[in-house]
Amino acid sequence: MLRSQPTASRCSFVLSTLLLPALGCGGTPPAESTGTGEVVTSGAVTEGGATTDEDVPTTGEPTTGGSNSDGSSGSTGDDSSTGSTSGGEVEGCDESSPYYVEPYFDPTPPAPDELLWSSHGGWALWDFCQCKPDDTVLPEDPRAMVQPGISDGRAVAFNAFWKDCHVDPALVKEVGAAKTCGELRARAKRGRLLLSPSTVGTGALFSGTEPQDISAGFGIATFPAEQYNKLWQIWGFQSRPDNFDELVSQRYGAPFGHTPNPYPLPGEDPNATNGGSGRLPQFFTHLREPDGTWTGKIGITCQGCHSGSIGAPEDGPGLGLMLGSGSPLADHNLFLRDMLPLGYLASFATIANLNRTRGVNNASDVNLAFLFPDDGQLYDLQTLWGVLTSGSTAGMNTPSWWNMGHRALKFVDGTFPMDAPRVDMVFYTPFFGLFGGILGQLSESGQDWMRQHGPDANDWIVTLKAPKYPFPIDEQLARDGAVLFHLLDLWAPARNNPVKNPKAGNGSCSSCHGAYSPRFFNDPAWLARPELEGVASYIVPLDVIGTDPVRMETNNEAVQVAGSKNFFGYPETSGTEQDCGPQNRADLRGDRELGYLAPPLHGVWATAPYFHNGSVPNVWEVLKPSERKNIWLRLSTPPRPDQADDVVMGYDTSLTAYDTERVGWYYKELPCEVGVGVTPYINCTPGSDQDPLAQLLLSTLYSNFVGVWNILYPPILTQQQMEDRKIYNTHMHGQGNEGHEFTSVLTDDERRAILEYLKTL
Repeated sequence: MLRSQPTASRCSFVLSTLLLPALGCGGTPPAESTGTGEVVTSGAVTEGGATTDEDVPTTGEPTTGGSNSDGSSGSTGDDSSTGSTSGGEVEGCDESSPYYVEPYFDPTPPAPDELLWSSHGGWALWDFCQCKPDDTVLPEDPRAMVQPGISDGRAVAFNAFWKDCHVDPALVKEVGAAKTCGELRARAKRGRLLLSPSTVGTGALFSGTEPQDISAGFGIATFPAEQYNKLWQIWGFQSRPDNFDELVSQRYGAPFGHTPNPYPLPGEDPNATNGGSGRLPQFFTHLREPDGTWTGKIGITCQGCHSGSIGAPEDGPGLGLMLGSGSPLADHNLFLRDMLPLGYLASFATIANLNRTRGVNNASDVNLAFLFPDDGQLYDLQTLWGVLTSGSTAGMNTPSWWNMGHRALKFVDGTFPMDAPRVDMVFYTPFFGLFGGILGQLSESGQDWMRQHGPDANDWIVTLKAPKYPFPIDEQLARDGAVLFHLLDLWAPARNNPVKNPKAGNGSCSSCHGAYSPRFFNDPAWLARPELEGVASYIVPLDVIGTDPVRMETNNEAVQVAGSKNFFGYPETSGTEQDCGPQNRADLRGDRELGYLAPPLHGVWATAPYFHNGSVPNVWEVLKPSERKNIWLRLSTPPRPDQADDVVMGYDTSLTAYDTERVGWYYKELPCEVGVGVTPYINCTPGSDQDPLAQLLLSTLYSNFVGVWNILYPPILTQQQMEDRKIYNTHMHGQGNEGHEFTSVLTDDERRAILEYLKTL
């Protein structure tokens, strides 16, 4: 039952002491529902957004603060703002403040008993610094509070804990955590420049920030604009199409960003045309010299895996590029395939098949990186053999960056501590830094680059906020859903749940995914401290979560041990209380069972498809396993009529392709029959949910030999093969859509309410 709203507001401890600048408690009662059943949550664009290199924006599009109980935007320092739930405003906390750098920030705290409020992810320390002077000392990072015992007897459970990888900065040769707001701002600015295309200081794939250096293989992973300008020839066109840039974006699943990302067209001097008059998707960056000179060289960015797209900027605030959402769009292997005949040396990696299905990738196959021990570290034969026979993690769905500020561990299985930034820099590492200590000083110089830039990148990434849901929300239904999310015990006796009870927390969704409503995160029965709002740090045992086991089984004990001896595993910390090697090693996890890390759910509406392998297209089917489809295909963007038979279009990311009822993407189910892009009895079984024998045999092979899944895959030759890569076939290795079966005990009405609540996060 919904509790009545308070008649007077109080300042939430977490918001008044950590998330917000100092403010006074007001006596304004919370806004009440208008009774219309709809809440417009998109808000209005705040003027004065950070858009220059001197500022540090944390969202791709400036937006307003957290949604209030009536769905209106919160106060942004404008005295005319309405619809706030409670509290006063921070004096001078608006665009006029010299310390105001985040237009998304809302200085108005929610009522402590509120149900519908969200921080939308990001990082509490970044929010704390809004409008505070540079010399303000930072409080404790809420993630560092996730320690053994803190969740004992509480509704939200934690079993995976924070590690401080920089307790001895001299030992690891990396800077420790920022101490003041000014230091944090400076680091976030450097991180933003490193990860923002076509800025001075931008990094690129296997190139660091100095691609012509010997440690980067003299630019082996970059390519000249002349090669890029010839891609249309590989596509089979007789002349350059007038929409070349748009076709690049569609073919490779690479959305455009909100800022200029130029490249020179044929015959253009980039330094006479401010980089060129062409437009690169966020997948790419035009590299620049330290003095700002354009090089005419193009590199690949992190955004190829880490940023997707929903709608367009003109559709509303925060739409278009989803900075840090994870990309369910890209086909990296198709790009490498196209660039190979043009002379791009890195295209030889196409033999490794980074993905078999469009929108997922094999970037998290860390066992390949762990083959190279750090300087002075050696593997015994048992460990080496265990890594070689570990197999492949297959395709993965990239997690969102905007939840990193609410996690103690990173990756879907909690492999590394969140305070271990080296692995985040693996794809920007100067090429020879990848090979452990075997190349001596050449490897060490690449590792030094990671030590220098990793902390800055992490400190910017964690500031990112999820965009707000752009469609109407049924407020009362969402309130009901908030209560169910935090209170409903899925293992209550009357539910007869067939899945093993993990006996974690109170058995609700929040027990694994965290508490988001002020009513619950302010309640010590849920969290020991309100600062832990939205933090999720529970690894669900495999026999409970039941999702595809390939990723977890591939990262076996040998891989975990090898990782602790690899540069990315901070071998300097091995055996200490703050051991920052792989956290699923037997000696570190103790009696915690192996499984998958339940993620925070900020911005969950914008991260479809779901599960760690991207096998479920919408949240409704996550909650109702019986409605999942074995083979499905997302809608594609319609081609221009005169190019209909000549182009490969990407997934449709327009708002019309978004399913608001099920929260995810519209798709069509495909049968197991000849002519629809699958091969009966090879990768599906007609009339059956069972995996065919051929796939079972192949899966055995892929699970027992490292790299085999990558190599044993036919090259992409025909346009039909390119189209078939859009099909998600759950019979394939690592692509199963089983699991999360414990939500089968929900009623459809309960699912609808929970779904509506998740839209507000």
